[in-house]
Amino acid sequence: MKVRVGLTGNDLKSLVHDSLHVSSKDMVWVTTSGEKGVSDKQSELCPGQVLSVSVRGPQLLVTGLPQLGIAVCSRVRVAAKTGVTSICLQSLRRPVAGGVVAPCYHGELELSAVGSKVQAVAICDLEDYVRGVLGSEIPGSYKLEAIKAQAVSARTYGLYPRISHEAQGFTVCDSYLCCQYFAGITSNITLNHKQAIEETKGEILTYQGKPALALFSSCAGGHTESYENCFSDPLSGQFPPEPIAYLKGVAEGKLSSAFPQEAGLRELWRLRAPQTVDAWSPHFRWQVTLTADVLEGHMHHAVETMRQAAEFASFIVAPPSNSFGHINSFEITNRGVSGVAVAMKINTSKGQWLIRKELVIRSVFKNPEVKLERLKSARIFFDYKKDKLGLLSCVAIYGLGWGHGVGLQQTGAEGLARQGKSYKEILSHYFQGAVVQVL
Repeated sequence: MKVRVGLTGNDLKSLVHDSLHVSSKDMVWVTTSGEKGVSDKQSELCPGQVLSVSVRGPQLLVTGLPQLGIAVCSRVRVAAKTGVTSICLQSLRRPVAGGVVAPCYHGELELSAVGSKVQAVAICDLEDYVRGVLGSEIPGSYKLEAIKAQAVSARTYGLYPRISHEAQGFTVCDSYLCCQYFAGITSNITLNHKQAIEETKGEILTYQGKPALALFSSCAGGHTESYENCFSDPLSGQFPPEPIAYLKGVAEGKLSSAFPQEAGLRELWRLRAPQTVDAWSPHFRWQVTLTADVLEGHMHHAVETMRQAAEFASFIVAPPSNSFGHINSFEITNRGVSGVAVAMKINTSKGQWLIRKELVIRSVFKNPEVKLERLKSARIFFDYKKDKLGLLSCVAIYGLGWGHGVGLQQTGAEGLARQGKSYKEILSHYFQGAVVQVL
């Protein structure tokens, strides 16, 4: 089975490119199609040569093939001549363990003109796709059963993502900001990864006979979260959306009776040895401390920028003054079952700003001065320091976990695997009522 993967730019957001540069260590076929009055042309791209593709008007401009010269066409396909070949996009960069690399792919690469940009789609075997996701998403040092649980989740999500890309001509994109991270065929693949793929080949997660939404994150911080507390409906944008029966938050061990309120979060954060399956992770608890000057120097800009973005605007409600003012405090007004902040008020000298949805709440803390893109999670609480005038001088943000926490959490899966749980038992824990089936 093949899967079509839309390739994003270096920001992992844009699905189109100004230009792309393609190379391979092996001889590959380059087929150009759609040139007015001319049938498809097939040329060879030799090792060491670089194929450059940009846009001229409504079509692609192709250079770098001596035997073809300069070609104008509507589509370019790059494919191996024989065997398994890596086709690399030299103009892209992907962060992987150990550094940043130009991504390479097995299978075919399809380039087409979309407006004044180039769209790139990798067409690869489903199991090669899963291999790329595992190498990008989960350490090979994890227990085999945890990696197998991730493999089934990755395979399922690759075929049935939360946001459909069918209208764009592909199945799933390669970005963790939208779908799941696929950095191509990386060097991070271990024997554990390969074994996990082989032993779960063709398996996906289903619920009542239909493919499940196999969401996952890094670390849930003691309790996973329910779908409706973190995500919007992908079609209508409604928040909260309708609940999903198998995506209900589950406890990862012994928790205080005060959980998930702030008192329970504080108690869990301060425990020396929390009794949860994910407490071993370095991401289980974290802290960020910001002075008022650093905080106010950037939060107003972050909020205003997000108000201009369609995906965030409806989750930010300004006070009547429509001004930010000096920050006095933050107030979590609604929490999910994991303690995740679903709604937060920013109390300022010009009124209260209401911020809804966990990713939006995490993102308003973006602060380039301290190299903070967003908070690791929204399972948070605050402590404050005031100056002699009673004004905020410093805020400490305490958090649990990393990511949204819905569905499978990787560090919890590893913890369960260390307890001897099988990958099917792990998946049943995180997706209650769902079962593993072969395609």
